Amino acid sequence: MGYIETWKEVMQRPSDFYRGMPKTGGYTDPLTFAAISFIIYALLAALLTVLFGSGTHMGGMYDGMYEGMYGRELGFFAILMTVIITPIAGIISLFIEAAILYIIYKILGGVGSYEGTVRFISYATAVMVLSWIPIIGWIAGIYEIYLYIVGGMYVHGVSMARSAIAVLLPTLLVILLIAIVMAWLFAFSGLFFSRIFF
Repeated sequence: MGYIETWKEVMQRPSDFYRGMPKTGGYTDPLTFAAISFIIYALLAALLTVLFGSGTHMGGMYDGMYEGMYGRELGFFAILMTVIITPIAGIISLFIEAAILYIIYKILGGVGSYEGTVRFISYATAVMVLSWIPIIGWIAGIYEIYLYIVGGMYVHGVSMARSAIAVLLPTLLVILLIAIVMAWLFAFSGLFFSRIFF
């Protein structure tokens, strides 16, 4: 199955796609799919920035990776470097993300493998083809979370509720960690200034 056919399957019928997706078979096919998705995103986002200026592409889970890479005058070399760097950084992040999710799924009783986790995350990058479009990028980012939940459910053999917990838990932990750090800094700064002025 070619890229376009696979993309349509993932985006239009994710349950059917992930139900039939082989959980083993190597990393080549899913990572090639992910690399193409990242390249398309990088190229279209760069062209959008050239046409309309920086800050116009909004949304997608990987947007933070590209902030600051674009300027109002984006030359051909900058576009080329972006298209080269984006899939490399994206695939590295996939492996790291898969490791984190794999551990969480195992804790929640999942039976899938690390390879299967990499595979379902890789195909979820299908949303990157739409993530460069302003506003729609946010919707695509939400849909990517849904793809993660569905993919994890079939790969790890857990309920949709457990899969949702596994996918959303890292984000909640990051938010909690930031809240704890901010509270600690606020308390520390209060103690610091109270000793200086009182």
